[in-house]
Amino acid sequence: MLKKNAFVFFGVCALLLSLLSGCSKSADDLYTEGKTLILNKETFTEGIKTLKLFEKKYHDDSRAPEVVLALAMAYQGERQYEEAASTYKRLMDKYPASPETYKGMFMLGYMYYDELKDDKKTLGVFTEFIETYPDSELIPSAKVLIENIGLPVEDWSIVKEIGVMPDSLDSKKPDK
Repeated sequence: MLKKNAFVFFGVCALLLSLLSGCSKSADDLYTEGKTLILNKETFTEGIKTLKLFEKKYHDDSRAPEVVLALAMAYQGERQYEEAASTYKRLMDKYPASPETYKGMFMLGYMYYDELKDDKKTLGVFTEFIETYPDSELIPSAKVLIENIGLPVEDWSIVKEIGVMPDSLDSKKPDK
């Protein structure tokens, strides 16, 4: 019985030490480690945890908005759309003055447009985007997407105007 209790005690101590070691990492360590881990499929989940820890522990760090944007885009890339949307919204709420925020707002609108096909949310996000960031270089893209909500690419006004389809989308192009 004593051996069993000692084993449990040491197991709990080892677990606490491993948890505490993650908490003692510097902002630079967590940032670098998280950004590296999130890029690899095998370490993606650990990267998410590391970046979340960075955001929680160092929310005032100048890199925090970049970390939140990276988290949102990672969730989107993994098709975890609810988590991506809430993370983009957290970026907009917590860091409204950050340059990363306009990128996040645009990406949220694009996710609603391209991946979720939610016309109402697309229109809402891009309308707010245009009002909030009127000087953004992404305004023309947001306007094109609003104009063409619900249409296949070949029916977009801009495509018809210039008369050219991207090669990957041009199914009417004859084979050579």
